[in-house]
Amino acid sequence: MKKPVLILLLIFQAGLLCAQLDASHSYDFLNLPVGARVAGLGGVVISSTDQDVNLFLSNPALLDSVNHNHISWSHLSYYADVQYNSFAYAWNLKRLGPIGIGVQHMGYGEFDSYDLAGNALGKTSANETAVVLSHSHTLGLFTMGANLRFISSNIDSYGSSALTMDLGGTFTHPTHELQVALLFKNMGVVFSDYTGSSESTLPFDVQMGVTFKPEHMPFRFSVTAYNLGKSGSVYYDADFSEDDEPGKVDEIFRHINLGTEVVISQNFQLRVGYNHLIRKELKMEEKQGLAGISLGAMVRIKMFELSYTFTTYHIDSGRSYFTITSNLNKVFKKKSII
Repeated sequence: MKKPVLILLLIFQAGLLCAQLDASHSYDFLNLPVGARVAGLGGVVISSTDQDVNLFLSNPALLDSVNHNHISWSHLSYYADVQYNSFAYAWNLKRLGPIGIGVQHMGYGEFDSYDLAGNALGKTSANETAVVLSHSHTLGLFTMGANLRFISSNIDSYGSSALTMDLGGTFTHPTHELQVALLFKNMGVVFSDYTGSSESTLPFDVQMGVTFKPEHMPFRFSVTAYNLGKSGSVYYDADFSEDDEPGKVDEIFRHINLGTEVVISQNFQLRVGYNHLIRKELKMEEKQGLAGISLGAMVRIKMFELSYTFTTYHIDSGRSYFTITSNLNKVFKKKSII
């Protein structure tokens, strides 16, 4: 029987991709930022006063009718041969309202496979995919949304599948550029597991966020609290850290993600984000570098929007997110609602 040990270590430690010591969950690729915008704002964003078709993958309540017939593709070249791609499309139905379809795919590349005796068994691969169906409904100043997500994870000849749901809500201020959001993420069940002895669990999370833009200022701020169901101490292990145990203030900030957009114009924006948890978990003792800091930009050219983010998880090098979004109404000169 094939035993792709390297892949098993990679998949089951996928929490490291999200800079979390508590890597006890499977399917942690779901916690990676979806799109260059979210990555540029620190990696965790569930509120926004600007429109972006990708955002319903972070919070279904951000799916809006103005995104009708908008399509987007995002790409991240991660470490080694790991590639992360996401796709988002939205349209508006007269009777049902906004509908979104998304795909999140993580490919881990090819690995050498060995049996328990160390004999080579050739090449093998691993990947994880989530297919998302989203819907939202707005009533006055409030919007509720839900994501239904089918997940498939494959490691060589082993496989696992799950069904999850995200439930989100937003309140948008009627006169000021202010939005408050609440999200219950990755609720669901595991249908099948890798082996009879596997005990895969879902990366459930509760998140709260706020986005606001002060009047007459070119800045849009986003603050998101996440991992609210976990204490800050789960990110500290004395067996693996030479630092002292985090204090209360440090613990609190490990649950906070900060992002700022510099709105130079509707067609050009700059983005900067800071994730305290990533900085603390992935910094080097002798040199911290830019770990936990992300920088990005967005430019709109006719019917296309191009976004780029450079985000640093570790001092050795940063990683680049690319997102291209298009308004197909302009591409095909159609603006009617189905």
